[in-house]
Amino acid sequence: MLERIIELLYKKGYRPFNENDGGVLIRETENIIYVVTLSMFREDMSAQVYENAADRIRFQVATKYKKPISLLNLVATEDGMFDDAAMQFVEELSNVWLVARDTGRIYIFENQPREFDELFSYFEKGLADNRKESTFYLTPVNMAIVAMNIIYFLAVIVMNGGYDAVYDSDIMLRMGALSYETFMAGKWYELVTSLFLHFGFSHLFNNMILLVYAGCQLERIIGKIPYFVLYLSSGLVGNIASLWYYHSIGEYAVSAGASGAIFGVIGALLIVLFMNRSKTSETTPKRLFFLAFFTIYYGMTTIGVDNAAHIGGFICGIIGGFLLSKVSQYGKLKEVS
Repeated sequence: MLERIIELLYKKGYRPFNENDGGVLIRETENIIYVVTLSMFREDMSAQVYENAADRIRFQVATKYKKPISLLNLVATEDGMFDDAAMQFVEELSNVWLVARDTGRIYIFENQPREFDELFSYFEKGLADNRKESTFYLTPVNMAIVAMNIIYFLAVIVMNGGYDAVYDSDIMLRMGALSYETFMAGKWYELVTSLFLHFGFSHLFNNMILLVYAGCQLERIIGKIPYFVLYLSSGLVGNIASLWYYHSIGEYAVSAGASGAIFGVIGALLIVLFMNRSKTSETTPKRLFFLAFFTIYYGMTTIGVDNAAHIGGFICGIIGGFLLSKVSQYGKLKEVS
């Protein structure tokens, strides 16, 4: 929440007063210096401590710039259900706005200034946009990929006389599943076609749930074309890893599924969120890491799951996410398209 407010303040022209302290931002105009302090509410700190700190900041800024000072304290709370300590805090201080992290809103009480450097309406619009961006919604490229997986699954059933076809390795190979022998015989296209085939409804369902959950969020952040390239690249790398692994251990395997590509999406989303500190997102890196760990653990303890493809795709996604984060500035990844 505070990260988003800092981003908005920077866009309005505010800069840190002290390079070593990002909690005090200033904007210099011809006649006045606007000062905004940012902090977390703590019950163990009295209003007098805040007032003393504000007085010191006013003195330091006035000494440096030789202009009148107007100061606002932005104090973040965990939620908008303010307890007695927070209410008393606001009553005892002037120039304080409370920022509730759970609602993403700024609260101004009757004894506080309604406006400061035209920030309130500016924050309201910026935070409203941020709430809209953090809302989960379906994205076109990812949902087209999901649709292709479902259509291909139904096509296998219809074209081969029934549901049992999705469990038949020979039929799946004819439909484009991947094996080392057929790949070396010249069917290189299996690296792609196998990404849209699944062994049974549960295999398809589990993969599509993961893909919708992680893929739509990643596409929204990095854009349509980068998302499609990353998805396909992760799937290809995962399939290549699968070919190498099963050939190296001398085991015959028929591989199919979007898992390698999906793990690439999860790996990229982990890195993008971590490197850009997207704390407003519902999907945190910790949650995604747990999801990836649980899925890999499930694969390692379940017969027939291709963990080589999972790991290969995951590594590709991590590298792709890192590169995307490096070439994009903080807060601008969503503009790539």
